[in-house]
Amino acid sequence: MHLVVDDMLLRERRVWTAWFDEVVDLEAAGEWAALAQGELDLVVDTARITVRGELYAQVPRACDRCLGHFLQPVETRLSEVCLIGDEGSAEAAWDEDDEIWLVSQGGRVSLTEMARQALLLALPSRAVCGDDCRALIVPADQEPVKPARDPRWAKLAELFERGEDDNGSPEA
Repeated sequence: MHLVVDDMLLRERRVWTAWFDEVVDLEAAGEWAALAQGELDLVVDTARITVRGELYAQVPRACDRCLGHFLQPVETRLSEVCLIGDEGSAEAAWDEDDEIWLVSQGGRVSLTEMARQALLLALPSRAVCGDDCRALIVPADQEPVKPARDPRWAKLAELFERGEDDNGSPEA
């Protein structure tokens, strides 16, 4: 979804709501995409375009535990400002130094790119399919394996098992 800057500046109404419902290519290679939906509020004045709203998507992921595929629900807030200037590119470009979008007066603003970046930032760093992950299920004929204790933590484990409470005072 693109906004043409000149068209937006010519409209009488400066504030409106747009429904975003688009497949977002998360990888820019066409192999990892998600349908993103949400309501975006657009505010336009002569110097900038402000885009705010909430997006929701079901992002295909591979579980880090069992390597199974699942859909990760992602909700995120989008809040972006795009400065309109005389110079700049025809397509809105991200300025890393100022952390803002820049676009020329005759250019276009890509809401899809803004949505892509917001969704990627909202994804959890660990993909886990859920509490019922197959990697956590122990077959009925096997005993659960207890992890080996690190000997450096032995004294702390003893205190924890005895249920002693440390009141913070120095030992006598």
